[in-house]
Amino acid sequence: MTETDSKSKKLPKQMPWVTPVNCEGCGDCVNKCKKELLKMTETNIAGIFVPWMSEPELCVGCGLCASTCVMGGIMMTEYVEMAINRFKNQKPTINK
Repeated sequence: MTETDSKSKKLPKQMPWVTPVNCEGCGDCVNKCKKELLKMTETNIAGIFVPWMSEPELCVGCGLCASTCVMGGIMMTEYVEMAINRFKNQKPTINK
């Protein structure tokens, strides 16, 4: 999605923001996503997976994923364009 595309499509008011170090990898948020956009994705540490979206522009920002997470590994942010860019252009990383 180009910057022009993201401005022409109505963006949700909020988007998920994954904090990989806080995620325990249970996948509850993945199971709650009605759009089935969240997928468990391997981080920079082999064998450690966290939720991540390959098509964040399809997210409606409902917040079910964040409300399911008891560890604070996924929260909602109003920085929607930043979150979309992060999902599309970065790999989930845990600092060692």
